[in-house]
Amino acid sequence: MPPRKNPGTATAQRTGSTGFASVVGHAHTIAALQGQRRLGRLAHAYCLIGEEGVGKTSVARALAEELLLGPGQPPRLEVHPDFWIDDRDEAISIDEIRFKPERVAEIHDQSLQQFLSLKPFVASARVAILANAERMTEAAQNCLLKTLEEPPPNTVLVLTTAYPDHLLATCLSRCQLLQLAPVPAATLGTWLQTTWHAKERAPDLAALAHGRPGWAVRALSDPAQLAAAERWEAELPALAFADVDTILGYAVRFGQGPAADQRLVAGEALRALSAWLRDAVLVQAGLVETPVSPSRRRALAHWVSGVPAAHLRASLAGAQRTQLLIDENVNPRLAMEVLLLDLRVPLPA
Repeated sequence: MPPRKNPGTATAQRTGSTGFASVVGHAHTIAALQGQRRLGRLAHAYCLIGEEGVGKTSVARALAEELLLGPGQPPRLEVHPDFWIDDRDEAISIDEIRFKPERVAEIHDQSLQQFLSLKPFVASARVAILANAERMTEAAQNCLLKTLEEPPPNTVLVLTTAYPDHLLATCLSRCQLLQLAPVPAATLGTWLQTTWHAKERAPDLAALAHGRPGWAVRALSDPAQLAAAERWEAELPALAFADVDTILGYAVRFGQGPAADQRLVAGEALRALSAWLRDAVLVQAGLVETPVSPSRRRALAHWVSGVPAAHLRASLAGAQRTQLLIDENVNPRLAMEVLLLDLRVPLPA
């Protein structure tokens, strides 16, 4: 599992609003949850699935705020007795889950099963969030399965993950799965301008974030992250006009370090290349769908002038196919070598 960068709850905190009003994008998922709540048919367990930084924990917290905050309730989740959350980076052991831990849970006063076994204290339900649930050990997941199979009354459990293949199929099958798609670039750009006052940087940030509000927020305060994304966009498209030796030398970076790090680096590169190729297709077709800065639009126009339309479409399909291969544990370096060699623009006959 790739190391995780936790964006925290900055996106919700910055807006000053609570509940679903604090979330940018994900209107379909929010509408589904609102409809279920209105009909009294909320599931006992959800699993929110989506890329890192796309807003899974923000949606989970927003649901908790909708259920727990209001007249006569504590003012925020962190001091609410009917709320439990684990969104650390560290692995989740079985003692954080099971009803009778062999050792006292290091972080929580109560384990998850202890918390859910109690009746609501001041609200009508108890809400627990296991963010990035792939952090659970296999023993912890097997222990959680009992709660998913026999949920206590008046409880809602929300799991989030960017890696559903790291969770037991039996756990996933007992949750209602909600897939969170990337936030449209136009929506993200407007949100960055109005909420984060990033008027100058919003267009480029929205393009580089690839639909991930959490990534965009981190980039505002982390120049290194933004520089890395800009470097991918500068280096990868240029390889379309490079020789074979240059490409093979460049691909070496995707085979360095532990396997999890290789997948992470390749994933970031593929995300950047796919977004560039997608925007290039739109520019070549005379369409401008994403809010890009004039400098980026000029760079795209210059690049596509040397790339045949059919080759551009094939390259985009290849990038998407390569991401699927890496998700299936194909060697990242070999997969990227093939992709980048295929990216080369064929020389005129």
